[in-house]
Amino acid sequence: MTQVLPFKLVKLETRMATEDDSHLPTYDHTKLAAINTCPTWGIIRYSRHLRMPGDTRAMALEAGAAAHEAFSAVRWFQYGQVQANTTIESRIAENQGVRIFGQERFDQLKSTLDKSATERTNVINFALEALYTSGYYDDPSDTKRTISNISESLIAYIDRWDMERYPIWVRDSEDPKSDIGIEIAFDVVATFTLSDGTTEIERTYRFTGKLDGLHWNRDKLLVMEDKTGARLDNAWLAQWILSHQITGYCVAGHTFTGLDCMIPEAKVLGMKIPLGRIAYEGIRQEDVKRNVLMVSKWAEWFVSTVEMEQTFRKNVLDAPMFTTACNRYFRSCSFLPLCACNTVEDKQQVLEEMQLDEWSPLHE
Repeated sequence: MTQVLPFKLVKLETRMATEDDSHLPTYDHTKLAAINTCPTWGIIRYSRHLRMPGDTRAMALEAGAAAHEAFSAVRWFQYGQVQANTTIESRIAENQGVRIFGQERFDQLKSTLDKSATERTNVINFALEALYTSGYYDDPSDTKRTISNISESLIAYIDRWDMERYPIWVRDSEDPKSDIGIEIAFDVVATFTLSDGTTEIERTYRFTGKLDGLHWNRDKLLVMEDKTGARLDNAWLAQWILSHQITGYCVAGHTFTGLDCMIPEAKVLGMKIPLGRIAYEGIRQEDVKRNVLMVSKWAEWFVSTVEMEQTFRKNVLDAPMFTTACNRYFRSCSFLPLCACNTVEDKQQVLEEMQLDEWSPLHE
């Protein structure tokens, strides 16, 4: 294993991936963060794509994913119903709506729009339809993350949304097939050059993920990231001030747009589920600016994590086991039965009985 931790970033070069890059290993933030949380769990789940049979629903993740369907609908409404002023821009909106939701579902969402209704009523109906058709359903064991509670939070989210302050980024407003800044699945090739002062190493990997929103803040590119949670206090904000996820998405946003700004501005939008008694406190919109040093730290974190993953991927039972992660999000780790086995042979048997369940941000 190459010791990369003492190295500092010398140069970072990025470009969009092509078919010729299919041989390069792919890494998304979820995978990297999981490996850092616990190498055993992260590598089994996101490198080997295995899960325990009969694993229970991850309600926080499911509710967040359903809410993101509605966030996308709000952004589409902003572009399609407010921002698009030409025939070509309307065609862009139509094409992107089909891309995001699929033709049948998009038609269903559009059927909620009423020319005689107010803008607020239309965007609420449009976004809620996205939630209702997301596939999410209530679980009797979770009385907080219900469709009703998510709907109430979404209405508060929409009431705080400004349809004109941050225009949606559009690659080419004269091209009906143009990209726009909503639900962008990215596949970036990143080449890291690092040095310890005397020796340089170079590593090239694919960085994948999905950007919630790319906007304009006047003349600057703005990366928006939506988050849901049970609490939105200052401790919640603290996790995003330095988050490598936000930093990586800024790098990806710069690469995807091809704009000169190396480090776009960033904003995190929080929505509380359930909303709580005071609606205003259930929604947060916070600037989380990035700088060159934070990009360097992200790059060093990225490479060091990949080095660990590649060391233990084939022999995952030899990977470090971080027991501080046995309890996450108020539930025990699903791999606890494997890690608690008394012998390596028993662990190997549990590993062989796991089910294949591949996840990738590019598959969604």
